[in-house]
Order: sequence, then structure tokens, then C-alpha cells
Amino acid sequence: MKLNRRGEGAGELDVYFDPDIPLEERIIFSKFVHENVMKKGQDVVRLRHYVCSHCGAEVGNRNVAMKRLNDWLEDGRGGDTPTMICVACEKRFLLWDDMEHYFASPEAQQKVRDVQKQTEIVIDNESKERTLVGEVISTVALAGQICREINVSDHGIDAEVEFKDDEGKATGEKVYLQLKSGDSYLRERKSDSAQLFTIPKKRHREYWMNQAFPVMLVTRNSEGEVQWMEVRDYLKRVTEDGKKQIRQIEFKGERFDVMAVRGWRHEALGGTT
Repeated sequence: MKLNRRGEGAGELDVYFDPDIPLEERIIFSKFVHENVMKKGQDVVRLRHYVCSHCGAEVGNRNVAMKRLNDWLEDGRGGDTPTMICVACEKRFLLWDDMEHYFASPEAQQKVRDVQKQTEIVIDNESKERTLVGEVISTVALAGQICREINVSDHGIDAEVEFKDDEGKATGEKVYLQLKSGDSYLRERKSDSAQLFTIPKKRHREYWMNQAFPVMLVTRNSEGEVQWMEVRDYLKRVTEDGKKQIRQIEFKGERFDVMAVRGWRHEALGGTT
């Protein structure tokens, strides 16, 4: 996609596709973009880059092409299907072609709704993750310690907390945090109602166990309850230093608050108050 600005508050958004992309995928994505622009924009006009179905030459005046098509649609599709003459091969081609027909179909509309729902779920999850990050940073600051977010967290660590000494100086002693927000990360075991956390990726488990500092798994459920559990030493213990393979953690969460952060500091600095 490319956005070309056309003055104050105006612009033109072009959508391009690789020629190998299937027609259906092109239309679904185009309609997805179109529907979202229609929701948020004013005076939105769709202009299609037509090409001749016979020789592939591009239609020069797309405004005329779209006006003929829209007039025909507004007239209830009465009369002959609109066409244009290609200036290259001088043959007529349809403006209401397979692409336009599918673009306007209920099937395409439903698929766009499905994509929108999936997008909303992703955005909602990202919003929840950012909420948790904000709560963690705020709580660590209230505890008088240093919190740094790690931008590249694919390895399984999202932030680190560095502790200060009694004079307020950074000590280099830390804990690492893996942050997870939402109810989908935890499930209840039926036999004893224990909370189970599924480790997202095998490399996360190994990465956590190999850290020089403790790793805290911090979760936030849909009710806003934030809990934590130390997982580096836990994993070393239950896997016998990696000899056993596990995919789940029995999550015994403790409340995450200022006192929890101060408790981490107490442990890290060997009992210093």
C-alpha cells in the first residue's frame, strides 16, 4: 500500500498486488481496506486501475470508467452492462467483470467481516499486553526500582527490573519478566483446580533456565488481577536441570504489587533493606 497526500486532510491510498496473488485474496484485502477507510474517512471514492481484458493495456481515464460503472449500479443494473473501448487494441471490455462482481458479493462481505473480527482480536490482545506493561512499569517505579522494557521479546523476556541500593544507586542485580495478558494463557486442571500455564515455545523454557538472573512470569487476567511466579528455578527443579521435557507450568501465582517488587529486591540484594 502507498499513501499519497493530496493536501490538507486529503490523500490517495493505492493498493498493489503481486501478479501471482490469487484474485480472491486480492479482492478480500482490497475490500477490507475499503471498508475500514469508509468507516474512518469522509468523501471516500474508490478508483480501480482497469486493464483491458484482451491486451492488458491500462485504462487511462479511470474516473470515467468508475463513473460509468457506478451510474449503472445506481440505476439498478438496468440496461446493457457497461463497457469501454481499449485505446490500444480498440476492443470493448466489461467494467462489471469477475472482480467487481465478487467485490460486491455477500460472500466477499462475510469474509471481510471474518478478517475484521480476527484483526479486532489481535488489536485487543495487543492493547491488553500494553496495559500490563504500563501496570508493571508503574508498580516498579512506585517501589523505587528501575524497569526497562525489552523491545525484542521473541525469546521469552519482555522486561527487566534492576534494583537500587539503599543510596539509590543501580546495583546491576536484576530479575527478568515474561508478561502475559488474557485468560487464554491459563487453564484450570479438572482434577484439582490447579492453574496451568502452557509454555509458548520450547526455546522459551530453555532460555529461562539459562538466565543469570531469576525469571518472573507475570500474568494479568480479564478481571485485571496481576500475579507472578518465579519460573527459572522452578523449571530447573521440575525438569532436573533440563533432563525432563515439560510443556506446562503449574502456576502458583502471587499478587503482583509494590511489596512483591520489594521482596524481589530483598532476595536479590541478600537481605538488604
